[in-house]
Amino acid sequence: MYDHDKNNTLRHYLKRKAASSTSKNPARVACDFDSLLDVVEIFDVEKMRAIISTHDKKSNLHRNHQRYLDYLADTAGFLSLATVPVTIFEKLDELLLQFPNFSEVVAYYREQMALARMTDRAVFVANPLLIAGPPGVGKTAFCHALSKIVATHFELISLSGMTAGFVIGGMSSNWSEGKPGRVVEALARGHKANPLIVMDEIDKTGGDKRYDPLGPLYQLLERETSKNFVDEGLEVPTNCSHIVWVGTANEIDLIAEPIVSRFTVIDVKRPTPQQMENVLRSIYSRIRRNYAWGSQFSEDLSPAIISKIIDSGLEPRLLQRELVSACGKAVLRNSERNLISNGQHEIKPDDFRPRQVGKPEIKMGFV
Repeated sequence: MYDHDKNNTLRHYLKRKAASSTSKNPARVACDFDSLLDVVEIFDVEKMRAIISTHDKKSNLHRNHQRYLDYLADTAGFLSLATVPVTIFEKLDELLLQFPNFSEVVAYYREQMALARMTDRAVFVANPLLIAGPPGVGKTAFCHALSKIVATHFELISLSGMTAGFVIGGMSSNWSEGKPGRVVEALARGHKANPLIVMDEIDKTGGDKRYDPLGPLYQLLERETSKNFVDEGLEVPTNCSHIVWVGTANEIDLIAEPIVSRFTVIDVKRPTPQQMENVLRSIYSRIRRNYAWGSQFSEDLSPAIISKIIDSGLEPRLLQRELVSACGKAVLRNSERNLISNGQHEIKPDDFRPRQVGKPEIKMGFV
Protein backbone atom coordinates (compact mmCIF):
# COMPACT_ATOMS: atom_id res chain seq x y z
CA MET A 1 0.00 0.00 0.00
CA TYR A 2 1.32 3.40 -0.95
CA ASP A 3 1.75 6.07 1.69
CA HIS A 4 2.57 9.73 1.24
CA ASP A 5 4.77 12.32 2.83
CA LYS A 6 3.00 15.46 3.98
CA ASN A 7 4.31 18.71 2.57
CA ASN A 8 2.99 21.76 4.39
CA THR A 9 4.93 24.37 2.41
CA LEU A 10 1.87 25.52 0.50
CA ARG A 11 -0.28 25.56 3.64
CA HIS A 12 2.24 27.84 5.38
CA TYR A 13 2.46 30.08 2.33
CA LEU A 14 -1.32 30.41 2.18
CA LYS A 15 -1.46 31.19 5.90
CA ARG A 16 0.95 34.08 5.44
CA LYS A 17 -0.96 35.30 2.40
CA ALA A 18 -4.30 35.10 4.20
CA ALA A 19 -2.91 36.88 7.27
CA SER A 20 -1.70 39.70 5.06
CA SER A 21 -5.04 39.94 3.28
CA THR A 22 -6.99 39.88 6.56
CA SER A 23 -4.90 42.70 8.05
CA LYS A 24 -5.64 44.84 4.99
CA ASN A 25 -9.32 43.93 5.05
CA PRO A 26 -10.45 43.23 8.67
CA ALA A 27 -13.97 42.31 7.53
CA ARG A 28 -12.64 39.36 5.55
CA VAL A 29 -13.14 35.95 7.22
CA ALA A 30 -9.89 34.05 7.78
CA CYS A 31 -9.59 30.57 6.24
CA ASP A 32 -9.66 27.53 8.52
CA PHE A 33 -6.32 26.05 7.48
CA ASP A 34 -6.64 23.10 9.85
CA SER A 35 -9.36 21.81 7.54
CA LEU A 36 -7.26 22.35 4.41
CA LEU A 37 -6.83 19.18 2.39
CA ASP A 38 -3.39 17.59 2.21
CA VAL A 39 -1.29 18.90 -0.63
CA VAL A 40 1.92 17.51 -2.04
CA GLU A 41 4.45 19.01 -4.43
CA ILE A 42 4.05 17.38 -7.83
CA PHE A 43 5.67 19.93 -10.16
CA ASP A 44 8.80 21.96 -9.39
CA VAL A 45 7.53 25.33 -10.56
CA GLU A 46 10.85 27.08 -9.90
CA LYS A 47 12.67 24.73 -12.27
CA MET A 48 9.93 25.20 -14.85
CA ARG A 49 10.27 28.98 -14.66
CA ALA A 50 14.05 28.69 -14.91
CA ILE A 51 13.69 26.72 -18.16
CA ILE A 52 11.32 29.35 -19.53
CA SER A 53 13.80 32.11 -18.72
CA THR A 54 16.71 30.33 -20.42
CA HIS A 55 14.98 29.22 -23.61
CA ASP A 56 13.72 31.20 -26.56
CA LYS A 57 9.96 31.84 -26.66
CA LYS A 58 9.75 29.99 -29.96
CA SER A 59 11.32 26.82 -28.59
CA ASN A 60 9.12 23.82 -27.85
CA LEU A 61 10.49 23.51 -24.33
CA HIS A 62 9.59 27.12 -23.53
CA ARG A 63 6.06 26.69 -24.90
CA ASN A 64 5.53 23.37 -23.12
CA HIS A 65 6.49 24.78 -19.73
CA GLN A 66 4.49 27.96 -20.21
CA ARG A 67 1.42 25.92 -21.11
CA TYR A 68 1.85 23.72 -18.04
CA LEU A 69 2.31 26.68 -15.73
CA ASP A 70 -0.98 27.96 -17.14
CA TYR A 71 -2.59 24.59 -16.37
CA LEU A 72 -1.27 24.70 -12.81
CA ALA A 73 -2.56 28.26 -12.31
CA ASP A 74 -2.05 29.36 -8.68
CA THR A 75 -1.28 25.91 -7.26
CA ALA A 76 2.49 26.60 -7.14
CA GLY A 77 2.92 22.98 -8.27
CA PHE A 78 1.24 21.62 -5.12
CA LEU A 79 -1.81 19.46 -5.80
CA SER A 80 -4.44 18.19 -3.39
CA LEU A 81 -4.94 14.53 -2.56
CA ALA A 82 -8.40 13.01 -2.97
CA THR A 83 -9.57 11.29 0.20
CA VAL A 84 -11.74 8.26 0.92
CA PRO A 85 -15.17 9.35 2.24
CA VAL A 86 -16.61 7.87 5.44
CA THR A 87 -19.46 6.46 3.33
CA ILE A 88 -17.10 4.56 1.04
CA PHE A 89 -18.35 1.08 1.90
CA GLU A 90 -21.98 2.02 1.28
CA LYS A 91 -20.90 3.57 -2.04
CA LEU A 92 -19.02 0.39 -2.96
CA ASP A 93 -22.18 -1.60 -2.23
CA GLU A 94 -24.05 0.64 -4.66
CA LEU A 95 -21.28 0.19 -7.20
CA LEU A 96 -21.61 -3.58 -6.91
CA LEU A 97 -25.32 -3.32 -7.71
CA GLN A 98 -24.46 -1.48 -10.91
CA PHE A 99 -21.63 -3.88 -11.82
CA PRO A 100 -22.56 -7.24 -10.25
CA ASN A 101 -19.93 -9.13 -12.28
CA PHE A 102 -17.21 -6.98 -10.62
CA SER A 103 -17.59 -8.54 -7.18
CA GLU A 104 -13.91 -9.50 -6.92
CA VAL A 105 -12.79 -6.04 -8.06
CA VAL A 106 -15.08 -4.37 -5.52
CA ALA A 107 -13.72 -6.70 -2.81
CA TYR A 108 -10.17 -5.65 -3.80
CA TYR A 109 -10.98 -1.97 -3.42
CA ARG A 110 -12.76 -2.63 -0.13
CA GLU A 111 -9.46 -3.91 1.24
CA GLN A 112 -7.54 -0.94 -0.15
CA MET A 113 -10.08 1.57 1.19
CA ALA A 114 -10.20 -0.08 4.61
CA LEU A 115 -6.45 0.43 4.95
CA ALA A 116 -6.71 4.01 3.70
CA ARG A 117 -9.40 4.80 6.29
CA MET A 118 -7.01 3.75 9.05
CA THR A 119 -4.75 6.75 8.38
CA ASP A 120 -5.31 10.27 9.67
CA ARG A 121 -6.17 11.82 6.33
CA ALA A 122 -7.67 8.73 4.62
CA VAL A 123 -5.95 9.53 1.31
CA PHE A 124 -7.20 7.56 -1.70
CA VAL A 125 -4.45 5.06 -2.51
CA ALA A 126 -4.48 1.65 -4.14
CA ASN A 127 -1.90 -0.66 -5.65
CA PRO A 128 -2.01 -1.03 -9.47
CA LEU A 129 -4.82 -3.28 -10.66
CA LEU A 130 -5.14 -5.03 -14.03
CA ILE A 131 -8.74 -5.92 -14.93
CA ALA A 132 -8.81 -8.66 -17.54
CA GLY A 133 -11.85 -9.94 -19.38
CA PRO A 134 -13.75 -10.03 -22.67
CA PRO A 135 -14.60 -6.77 -24.44
CA GLY A 136 -17.74 -4.91 -23.48
CA VAL A 137 -18.15 -6.17 -19.90
CA GLY A 138 -17.92 -2.68 -18.37
CA LYS A 139 -14.26 -2.37 -17.34
CA THR A 140 -13.90 1.28 -18.31
CA ALA A 141 -17.36 2.25 -17.05
CA PHE A 142 -16.59 0.68 -13.67
CA CYS A 143 -13.36 2.67 -13.31
CA HIS A 144 -15.10 5.90 -14.20
CA ALA A 145 -17.77 5.22 -11.57
CA LEU A 146 -15.09 4.42 -8.98
CA SER A 147 -13.34 7.75 -9.59
CA LYS A 148 -16.61 9.58 -8.93
CA ILE A 149 -17.20 8.06 -5.51
CA VAL A 150 -13.75 9.18 -4.33
CA ALA A 151 -14.04 12.54 -6.16
CA THR A 152 -10.74 12.32 -8.01
CA HIS A 153 -9.74 13.13 -11.57
CA PHE A 154 -10.35 10.32 -14.08
CA GLU A 155 -8.09 9.89 -17.09
CA LEU A 156 -8.55 7.24 -19.79
CA ILE A 157 -5.51 6.53 -21.97
CA SER A 158 -6.30 4.24 -24.88
CA LEU A 159 -3.30 2.09 -25.78
CA SER A 160 -4.91 0.18 -28.65
CA GLY A 161 -2.55 0.28 -31.61
CA MET A 162 -0.06 2.55 -29.82
CA THR A 163 3.41 2.03 -31.29
CA ALA A 164 5.64 4.30 -29.18
CA GLY A 165 5.93 5.48 -25.58
CA PHE A 166 5.43 9.21 -26.23
CA VAL A 167 1.68 8.96 -25.51
CA ILE A 168 2.53 7.99 -21.94
CA GLY A 169 5.98 9.50 -21.42
CA GLY A 170 5.98 12.45 -23.81
CA MET A 171 7.95 13.30 -26.93
CA SER A 172 11.25 15.18 -26.78
CA SER A 173 10.88 18.92 -27.26
CA ASN A 174 13.66 18.67 -29.86
CA TRP A 175 11.03 17.36 -32.27
CA SER A 176 8.74 19.88 -33.93
CA GLU A 177 5.66 18.18 -32.47
CA GLY A 178 7.33 17.31 -29.16
CA LYS A 179 5.07 17.71 -26.14
CA PRO A 180 4.46 16.10 -22.72
CA GLY A 181 2.58 12.80 -22.44
CA ARG A 182 -0.87 12.09 -21.09
CA VAL A 183 0.27 11.19 -17.56
CA VAL A 184 1.77 14.53 -16.55
CA GLU A 185 -1.01 16.27 -18.47
CA ALA A 186 -3.60 14.47 -16.30
CA LEU A 187 -1.82 15.74 -13.18
CA ALA A 188 -1.50 19.32 -14.38
CA ARG A 189 -4.99 19.71 -15.80
CA GLY A 190 -6.82 17.58 -13.23
CA HIS A 191 -5.27 19.36 -10.20
CA LYS A 192 -5.23 16.10 -8.23
CA ALA A 193 -2.04 14.44 -7.02
CA ASN A 194 -3.76 11.04 -7.02
CA PRO A 195 -5.93 10.78 -10.13
CA LEU A 196 -7.30 7.44 -11.29
CA ILE A 197 -5.55 6.73 -14.58
CA VAL A 198 -6.82 3.85 -16.70
CA MET A 199 -4.48 2.35 -19.27
CA ASP A 200 -7.12 0.92 -21.57
CA GLU A 201 -6.50 -2.17 -23.73
CA ILE A 202 -2.94 -2.53 -22.56
CA ASP A 203 -2.67 -5.81 -24.49
CA LYS A 204 -3.24 -4.17 -27.88
CA THR A 205 -0.07 -2.10 -28.22
CA GLY A 206 2.13 -2.74 -31.25
CA GLY A 207 5.12 -1.39 -33.10
CA ASP A 208 8.86 -1.98 -33.08
CA LYS A 209 10.18 -3.58 -29.88
CA ARG A 210 13.03 -1.05 -29.92
CA TYR A 211 10.42 1.62 -29.11
CA ASP A 212 8.41 -0.17 -26.46
CA PRO A 213 5.14 1.80 -26.11
CA LEU A 214 4.80 0.56 -22.51
CA GLY A 215 8.39 1.49 -21.62
CA PRO A 216 7.46 4.41 -19.29
CA LEU A 217 5.27 2.08 -17.20
CA TYR A 218 8.30 0.22 -15.87
CA GLN A 219 9.13 3.38 -13.92
CA LEU A 220 5.63 4.75 -13.37
CA LEU A 221 4.21 1.60 -11.74
CA GLU A 222 6.91 1.53 -9.06
CA ARG A 223 6.44 3.81 -6.06
CA GLU A 224 10.07 4.84 -5.59
CA THR A 225 11.02 5.42 -9.22
CA SER A 226 7.79 7.25 -10.07
CA LYS A 227 8.63 9.99 -7.56
CA ASN A 228 11.04 11.47 -10.09
CA PHE A 229 9.50 10.65 -13.45
CA VAL A 230 10.99 12.75 -16.25
CA ASP A 231 8.56 13.35 -19.09
CA GLU A 232 10.49 13.92 -22.33
CA GLY A 233 8.38 16.93 -23.24
CA LEU A 234 9.22 18.76 -19.98
CA GLU A 235 12.70 17.40 -19.13
CA VAL A 236 12.21 18.01 -15.38
CA PRO A 237 11.13 15.46 -12.73
CA THR A 238 7.43 15.14 -11.87
CA ASN A 239 6.15 13.31 -8.79
CA CYS A 240 3.84 10.60 -10.16
CA SER A 241 4.00 8.38 -7.08
CA HIS A 242 0.45 9.09 -5.86
CA ILE A 243 -1.33 8.09 -9.07
CA VAL A 244 -3.82 5.23 -8.74
CA TRP A 245 -3.30 2.94 -11.73
CA VAL A 246 -5.72 0.57 -13.44
CA GLY A 247 -5.01 -1.41 -16.59
CA THR A 248 -7.58 -3.19 -18.73
CA ALA A 249 -6.98 -6.05 -21.13
CA ASN A 250 -8.73 -8.83 -22.99
CA GLU A 251 -5.75 -11.21 -23.12
CA ILE A 252 -3.04 -10.81 -20.50
CA ASP A 253 -0.85 -13.36 -22.32
CA LEU A 254 -0.10 -10.63 -24.86
CA ILE A 255 1.39 -8.32 -22.20
CA ALA A 256 5.06 -8.49 -21.22
CA GLU A 257 5.48 -10.40 -17.97
CA PRO A 258 7.47 -7.61 -16.23
CA ILE A 259 4.49 -5.29 -16.78
CA VAL A 260 1.93 -7.85 -15.59
CA SER A 261 4.01 -8.52 -12.47
CA ARG A 262 3.56 -4.90 -11.40
CA PHE A 263 -0.23 -5.35 -11.21
CA THR A 264 -2.68 -7.34 -9.16
CA VAL A 265 -4.65 -9.21 -11.84
CA ILE A 266 -8.40 -9.86 -11.54
CA ASP A 267 -10.42 -11.57 -14.25
CA VAL A 268 -13.95 -10.28 -14.88
CA LYS A 269 -16.49 -12.48 -16.64
CA ARG A 270 -19.52 -11.50 -18.66
CA PRO A 271 -22.57 -10.94 -16.45
CA THR A 272 -24.76 -13.99 -15.88
CA PRO A 273 -28.44 -13.68 -16.96
CA GLN A 274 -29.34 -12.95 -13.33
CA GLN A 275 -26.63 -10.27 -13.07
CA MET A 276 -27.65 -8.78 -16.43
CA GLU A 277 -31.02 -7.85 -14.96
CA ASN A 278 -29.29 -5.64 -12.40
CA VAL A 279 -26.98 -4.22 -15.07
CA LEU A 280 -29.96 -3.34 -17.27
CA ARG A 281 -31.83 -1.63 -14.48
CA SER A 282 -28.73 0.34 -13.54
CA ILE A 283 -28.16 1.51 -17.13
CA TYR A 284 -31.83 2.41 -17.56
CA SER A 285 -31.82 4.35 -14.29
CA ARG A 286 -28.73 6.24 -15.47
CA ILE A 287 -30.47 7.11 -18.75
CA ARG A 288 -33.49 8.48 -16.89
CA ARG A 289 -31.21 10.51 -14.63
CA ASN A 290 -28.78 11.86 -17.23
CA TYR A 291 -31.09 12.81 -20.10
CA ALA A 292 -33.42 15.81 -19.94
CA TRP A 293 -36.28 13.67 -21.21
CA GLY A 294 -35.53 10.70 -18.94
CA SER A 295 -38.18 11.49 -16.31
CA GLN A 296 -40.89 11.12 -18.97
CA PHE A 297 -40.27 7.36 -19.09
CA SER A 298 -41.54 4.72 -16.67
CA GLU A 299 -39.38 4.14 -13.60
CA ASP A 300 -38.56 0.52 -14.44
CA LEU A 301 -38.33 -1.84 -17.39
CA SER A 302 -40.99 -4.47 -17.83
CA PRO A 303 -40.10 -8.17 -17.43
CA ALA A 304 -40.83 -8.68 -21.14
CA ILE A 305 -38.31 -6.10 -22.35
CA ILE A 306 -35.73 -7.28 -19.81
CA SER A 307 -36.09 -10.84 -21.07
CA LYS A 308 -35.73 -9.77 -24.71
CA ILE A 309 -32.60 -7.73 -24.04
CA ILE A 310 -30.94 -10.53 -22.05
CA ASP A 311 -31.77 -13.05 -24.78
CA SER A 312 -30.17 -10.76 -27.37
CA GLY A 313 -26.75 -11.36 -25.77
CA LEU A 314 -25.79 -7.72 -26.34
CA GLU A 315 -22.61 -6.58 -24.59
CA PRO A 316 -23.14 -4.26 -21.58
CA ARG A 317 -21.23 -1.38 -23.22
CA LEU A 318 -23.70 -1.38 -26.14
CA LEU A 319 -26.82 -1.48 -23.99
CA GLN A 320 -27.07 2.24 -23.25
CA ARG A 321 -26.93 3.14 -26.93
CA GLU A 322 -29.62 0.62 -27.82
CA LEU A 323 -31.82 1.54 -24.85
CA VAL A 324 -31.71 5.20 -25.86
CA SER A 325 -32.68 4.14 -29.38
CA ALA A 326 -35.55 2.07 -27.94
CA CYS A 327 -36.72 5.14 -26.00
CA GLY A 328 -36.88 7.07 -29.26
CA LYS A 329 -38.89 4.32 -30.91
CA ALA A 330 -41.29 4.28 -27.94
CA VAL A 331 -41.89 8.03 -28.24
CA LEU A 332 -42.59 7.73 -31.98
CA ARG A 333 -44.92 4.77 -31.43
CA ASN A 334 -46.81 6.53 -28.65
CA SER A 335 -47.11 9.84 -30.50
CA GLU A 336 -48.59 8.05 -33.49
CA ARG A 337 -51.13 6.13 -31.45
CA ASN A 338 -51.62 8.40 -28.42
CA LEU A 339 -50.90 5.51 -26.07
CA ILE A 340 -49.06 7.24 -23.21
CA SER A 341 -50.13 5.79 -19.84
CA ASN A 342 -49.89 7.93 -16.69
CA GLY A 343 -48.11 10.63 -18.66
CA GLN A 344 -45.04 8.41 -19.13
CA HIS A 345 -43.63 6.42 -22.01
CA GLU A 346 -42.84 2.73 -21.60
CA ILE A 347 -40.45 0.73 -23.73
CA LYS A 348 -42.10 -2.32 -25.32
CA PRO A 349 -40.28 -5.40 -26.65
CA ASP A 350 -40.91 -4.28 -30.24
CA ASP A 351 -39.03 -1.03 -29.50
CA PHE A 352 -35.81 -2.91 -28.84
CA ARG A 353 -34.32 -3.70 -32.23
CA PRO A 354 -30.51 -3.52 -31.97
CA ARG A 355 -28.65 -2.35 -35.02
CA GLN A 356 -26.15 -4.70 -36.61
CA VAL A 357 -22.82 -4.59 -34.81
CA GLY A 358 -19.58 -4.84 -36.78
CA LYS A 359 -18.65 -4.38 -40.38
CA PRO A 360 -21.23 -5.15 -43.05
CA GLU A 361 -20.63 -8.23 -45.13
CA ILE A 362 -18.98 -7.43 -48.47
CA LYS A 363 -20.23 -9.60 -51.28
CA MET A 364 -17.91 -10.24 -54.18
CA GLY A 365 -18.62 -11.56 -57.62
CA PHE A 366 -20.15 -10.67 -60.95
CA VAL A 367 -23.70 -9.51 -61.41
